[in-house]
Amino acid sequence: MTWSELSLGPGTWVLSVLAGAVLGMDSVSWPQAMISRPIISATVGGLLMGNPAAGMLVGVVLELYSMRHPPFGAARYPDTGPAGLVAGASFAATGGQAVGALLVAIVIGWALGWLGSVTIYVRRRLNETIVSPAEELAADPALLEQRHRVAIWLDALRGGVLVAAFLVPSVLVVTLAVGSGPSELGRFAIAALVLGLAASAGAAARSSAFGVRGWPLLLVGAGVALLLILGGLA
Repeated sequence: MTWSELSLGPGTWVLSVLAGAVLGMDSVSWPQAMISRPIISATVGGLLMGNPAAGMLVGVVLELYSMRHPPFGAARYPDTGPAGLVAGASFAATGGQAVGALLVAIVIGWALGWLGSVTIYVRRRLNETIVSPAEELAADPALLEQRHRVAIWLDALRGGVLVAAFLVPSVLVVTLAVGSGPSELGRFAIAALVLGLAASAGAAARSSAFGVRGWPLLLVGAGVALLLILGGLA
């Protein structure tokens, strides 16, 4: 595949940026409907490129990786909304067939998710300024509501900027993997995916919410995933 054959035009880029803005808000701002989870956001990215199944494939793997990082509390977690969209769209735009491209798209999605977590941290620090001074806002509910809307729009801007900045470069990088030898990259991709599943399973089993008795189910799930990878992608 050549870069001129990619299914990414200006209109699709604009729609992706708008979708990234909505997905960027979902975690903590609006509508909090879990559409920012990678299995959804990556599917949306694939849908925008005309191949939702390819996007969902990326989203399933990213979802497994991100299950150890629930988006609540004081802990830092990856921003999976814009990141999932970019990863899913990148893989779908390049045809959604090459295993090497799948691996590269997953790496991009995971890295961009953690980069997004930095922007969430910066935005939260900015929120502290927006809602200050507290006494003034407490005396004027209308002003508090206005500041609240500003914070939500900033979250939308953050998500849109992430997609706007990284969608095209990500598609181009994933495209480079399409032209590589599929057999060699396929073996690395399968190994990386299985190791990632094992790492996620181990992290989940160590958490207080997941008992040791869950290991058989985790092993069965990992085995099924491996069969799907070998049968459908190798």
